[in-house]
Amino acid sequence: MAYIPQLKVLSDAQVAKLHEKGVEILQRFGMQVEDPEIRTMLVDAGNRCEGDRIYFDPDFIQKVIENNQHPILLKSPKGSAVELAMGKTLTHSTGGAPWMVDGVTGKRRNALSQDLVDCIKLMNQLPNLDLPCALVYPDDVAPNITQFVQTAMMLEHSSKPIDGPGISTAINGKYIAELFKLYGHTEDNPIGMAHISPESPLMLPKEITDTMRHIVGAGIPVSALSAPMGGLTAPLTVLGTVAQCHAEILAFAAVAYLINPKTAIIYASRCFFANMKTGESILGLPETGYSSAIAAQLANYLGWTSDFYGFAGTSCALDQQTGYEKMMNGMLPALAGATLITGYGSIGSVMCASLSQLVLDDEMAGMVKRVMRPNSAFDFDKFDEEEIDEYLGFDAIECVVDEGEIFLEQEHTVEYLYKDEIYVPKVGFDSLFAEYIKRGEPSITAVAEEKAKSLLAKDDVAPIDAALKAEVEQLIAAAEREM
Repeated sequence: MAYIPQLKVLSDAQVAKLHEKGVEILQRFGMQVEDPEIRTMLVDAGNRCEGDRIYFDPDFIQKVIENNQHPILLKSPKGSAVELAMGKTLTHSTGGAPWMVDGVTGKRRNALSQDLVDCIKLMNQLPNLDLPCALVYPDDVAPNITQFVQTAMMLEHSSKPIDGPGISTAINGKYIAELFKLYGHTEDNPIGMAHISPESPLMLPKEITDTMRHIVGAGIPVSALSAPMGGLTAPLTVLGTVAQCHAEILAFAAVAYLINPKTAIIYASRCFFANMKTGESILGLPETGYSSAIAAQLANYLGWTSDFYGFAGTSCALDQQTGYEKMMNGMLPALAGATLITGYGSIGSVMCASLSQLVLDDEMAGMVKRVMRPNSAFDFDKFDEEEIDEYLGFDAIECVVDEGEIFLEQEHTVEYLYKDEIYVPKVGFDSLFAEYIKRGEPSITAVAEEKAKSLLAKDDVAPIDAALKAEVEQLIAAAEREM
């Protein structure tokens, strides 16, 4: 296997022990499961029930773990495909921001449907964004059907497989499953994925398991978004929060296994930490990336694909604080082996979205992916000495040292220039002060704004078939009536 940089926050033995403690939480403290039918299913599978609480059997948990150890291939109805697999570093945008930075005034306002369409169209053009999510919650859509309508908008306008919104109600889950089927989804041909969250601490409300019946039952891959907050809905210690999160994800996956064992579950830790002076969750803390890196090690220990924050920060402006928070918290889980990194496009702890920030985050993701790019030349056991020397440029060194030539004229230089050996920024400045002055000394945010406008103008996704459009509209009308 090609060499991939990897960070180990914990040793292998420590990761194994942390997993054991997560399973112990499910044995000792259990999981509140409100639905009596789900509790019966879990008891029949060998787990113990007391009241509405299920205490999990470790052997059953191990069976669930082994069942979920496989890559996931997502295929867009428009032709593109993305494979989620261990050893890959992929990205998706965040979802659910209520506010948008207005492209004209630069001021924050409530997000609208057109903002979501613009975000999707821009994400079609971003080369380092693999899966678009519904970046904003449109204020002009009825709240009770917003998750369903967001999904419909994404399937209509995205050229990539979609990362659907977090689904919190069964009725949205029901209609999203129907919508996926209209676009050609089957268990063997998933066109995207969705998110569903257990509640912390250690709860599976009936509304959530009812939602799972629709989404998991339809074979739609699901990110199990456990989101405990250290000190508020989980222990304050980082490892305590991660251990509880691990237990919640395993319990969620256990229920999903009983509903439909063919449905893939993505390990999606969302360990958050608060400003303890106010009790407000903020995402720019170093613990965001640190806990995600530990959780990535746990997911890899299980053999599961994973999904973490990420490119997220606390700052409410497109400024230096946003930059350093996002880069640190995005790089840490990537280096620890995360499959998916999220947070794209958001500022202010995912409360506000920005087209410019989407462009800037794509630049950051490009740099992270460059660091994570497998390098076959480091497989010294795989190649002979001549091949290794060629990559290291020994012929070029010889010509420079013995013949008085320069590296710039060497074939080795030209060859690896065209192999993108050195990262070339698409937005960031990459010259010297004289060139910066010549360009009018623009800010990076101004450059990103212009880039966003130009990319948005390039979107050329063909409109969906008129008959399909009519069926989707009928489904939306049915959802409106039922909800």
